Amino acid sequence: NFCSYCIVPYVRGRERSRRPEDVLSSAEKLIAEGCKDITLLGQNVNSYGKGKSEPGTMDFPDLLQTINALPGEFLIRFMTSHPKDANDKLFCAMRDCEKVAPHLHLPFQSGSSRILKLMNRGYTAEHYLELVESAREKIPGLILTSDVIVGFPGETEEDFEKTIELIEKVRFDALFTFIFSPRKGTKAAGYEDNTPKEEKNRRFDRLLELQNGISAEKHA
Repeated sequence: NFCSYCIVPYVRGRERSRRPEDVLSSAEKLIAEGCKDITLLGQNVNSYGKGKSEPGTMDFPDLLQTINALPGEFLIRFMTSHPKDANDKLFCAMRDCEKVAPHLHLPFQSGSSRILKLMNRGYTAEHYLELVESAREKIPGLILTSDVIVGFPGETEEDFEKTIELIEKVRFDALFTFIFSPRKGTKAAGYEDNTPKEEKNRRFDRLLELQNGISAEKHA
């Protein structure tokens, strides 16, 4: 995806998908060993199966359903999802697969569509909110977690307020929160950044206070 702040594609290479039969074999081995919790892990796990040349490759919802059909008593989790690849087919698969945990980790990174464009995220804040609404409609008791970056180069107070507004609207169960730090070799490392560190820390603390309050209410 080449998000402008992310070094992963440069150090890990282009995205690849393991063969479905290899993933299934790994799952069967874990189940046979008595494992009760299986996590499907990928940098963008719900883009599984894309960009491969052989025909008939499973997409991620198909893979979830196939593992769900394996005999045994176990729970399936997955992370991390990218909003541009999340869709109703995924949400319906989560709903229909009794072994898939009702937990979606869906990073939003910023509540400002202007900043999302600078980040090269491929979606708007409005689209993200639509995804959340659709997921919650389809998956009873959904636990929703996310990632957010504070102080991205060019972020104004208005942009930050939009992030706060999105958090207030969505009311995540938990957030992974970060202050922007440049990675040499990424596009964002060359962006002009005029926001003082003290201001970034203030925004970060305010966001954390808000989310901690929401998490406390939900967990209680």
